[in-house]
Amino acid sequence: MTVSDLEKGFGVDLLFRGVTFSIAAGQKMGLVGRNGCGKTTLLRILMGLETPDAGRVSLANGRRLGYLRQEAPVHPEHTIWEEVQQIFEPLREMEATLQVLEHEMTDATTDEALERVMAQYSDMRDAFEAAGGYHYSNDLEMVMERLGFTEADHTKLVGSCSGGEQTRLALAKIVLSKPDILILDEPTNHLDIGATEWLEGFLKSYEGAVLLVSHDRYFLDAVTDTIGEVENQKLTVYRGNYSHYHQQKQEQLQRQQDMYENQQAEIARLNDLVKRNMAANATQAHLRLKTQGRIERMEKIDRPKTDTSSMHARFDAAGAGRVGREVIQMEDLAKSYGDRTLFSHVNATVERGERVGLVGPNGAGKTTMVKILLGLETPSQGLIHFGHNVRLSYFSQHATDSLDTSLSVLDTVLGSADMTSTEARNYLARFLFMGDDVFKQVGMLSGGEKNKLALACMILEPCNLLILDEPTNHLDIASCEVLTEMLSNYDGTLMIVSHDRYLLNATTNKTLALTGDGGVVNFEGNYAAWREAQKANLPAAKPKVEPAKKAAPAPAPVKAAASAPVAATNGAGGGGKSGLNFRDLSKARTKAKELVVKTEATVNKIEARIGELETKLASPSDSVQEMVTLAAEHTRLQDELMTALAAWEKAVADQEELG
Repeated sequence: MTVSDLEKGFGVDLLFRGVTFSIAAGQKMGLVGRNGCGKTTLLRILMGLETPDAGRVSLANGRRLGYLRQEAPVHPEHTIWEEVQQIFEPLREMEATLQVLEHEMTDATTDEALERVMAQYSDMRDAFEAAGGYHYSNDLEMVMERLGFTEADHTKLVGSCSGGEQTRLALAKIVLSKPDILILDEPTNHLDIGATEWLEGFLKSYEGAVLLVSHDRYFLDAVTDTIGEVENQKLTVYRGNYSHYHQQKQEQLQRQQDMYENQQAEIARLNDLVKRNMAANATQAHLRLKTQGRIERMEKIDRPKTDTSSMHARFDAAGAGRVGREVIQMEDLAKSYGDRTLFSHVNATVERGERVGLVGPNGAGKTTMVKILLGLETPSQGLIHFGHNVRLSYFSQHATDSLDTSLSVLDTVLGSADMTSTEARNYLARFLFMGDDVFKQVGMLSGGEKNKLALACMILEPCNLLILDEPTNHLDIASCEVLTEMLSNYDGTLMIVSHDRYLLNATTNKTLALTGDGGVVNFEGNYAAWREAQKANLPAAKPKVEPAKKAAPAPAPVKAAASAPVAATNGAGGGGKSGLNFRDLSKARTKAKELVVKTEATVNKIEARIGELETKLASPSDSVQEMVTLAAEHTRLQDELMTALAAWEKAVADQEELG
């Protein structure tokens, strides 16, 4: 395929111009760029579904294209099996013809008739074999299984399938049709990690060419050998996978920055020369005019656009208050629907500051487990306990449903926080809403832009426990990188449900893996370490079983909105120490609460003084003795802080024991 000088715009808005590239047999090319830059439009032009304003697309004779769009068309009245078998209709017709010819050979009454039928049969059999007729059934079953369809799913009507199931079905059809060029728009959307890893292997070994749009950085690294970046209304091609592209891009930006700074320094030098020759004599006037002409003839170098990785917002954990050492306790937790068990006998503790990746195949119960933590679902068995002073924020897969589509992006944020318009615009810039983007109506935003806006609103409230369910869905790569940095800098406790392996590896240090058959593995390490342990069958990959504690009343439900921060209730229930009557228990609880407040105040006081000392130590001083004194006090207070924290944690534990 050869693409020459493509141009496309809508009204006065130009998407791209001068787009020129080619795709060779076996090449694997990834398209990247911001949401709304025109990647999907470009794919639709290549497929002939949209007409360019200028330029042309040339395809070698006889080459077939296969296209997976983000919302794939299906036939709702078909079963899943009927829908996917459609692509093999020519093979099935050939198979039926072979059966007819076999009967005709049996029924032939003359040698001449038999010879004629046998010749037809031989030609048809060769064509059937060349087209993969003798193994298409096995291919079909293998691909369907790898993409997460069970035998029970085969009879399900396509019209009753979720959007994710319909997309996986469309992907199965395209993969099985084996076109010369696979054109895939976000193929990993709705795939679990297992299916994504299978697709990676399939595409890497695929004999045809592949052109794909994806926000999955891990996937792009594994599959592609070329990256095309759509930026500033043009397409630039980089050789290598995503990591190579990213490195080349950073080096290019640095070179451009160096060239810009050097030119600005030269312009400043020349301007200074002009000023120093403002006198009226002929020689100075000539030199001044010559210098001014030199400045005017310069081809100006543009300042590189600000690197978005430096424009990040921060989740506020400190503002939510200090949390106890044990943030979440799951005791013998189980969930079943009828005869189907999602998970059982889950005994796990999430401690302060831990960063947990919740992973597993589609349907294993990840979102269900999160809903149980939030009190939105009831467990079939077991208990959930939240530690002292836990305040959580939850970002669901449907967080954007809570946005008012009639408001602008700016008004949405202004309605979520007490800030000026200028402050809100600066805040939104951290989420890559630049310039006039802030005046866009929410209803006109793409899915990725809505996700960014919902995240921006959620971050405005402080929390010390953050639970995110597929936060990178629909985000472009730039937004994924901003989110990754934000989560890496978050100093609270984190739980992420995600199929984004890049995000999981960068932000988590613990993995809770639902196996899909009712089992759960509690693993110390991020997703990459967990996969390595699985491959090596290391003992470390086995479940870390924590003993169940004495049963206590179920916690009160956590009231959780789609993306609004909520205060988690203490899961200790109303039980307390045995042997205390109600009056004594009430006194003990009051005393314990006062001790928690007192010890926490001590910790806060010491931390505040340490902060003051660190500011002074970082400032220049003429007094060596003063710096020595401050350093000694800093060391002493660090020891006192450890003692104060231990006292505070004991006070919290005693309070929780009393209920």
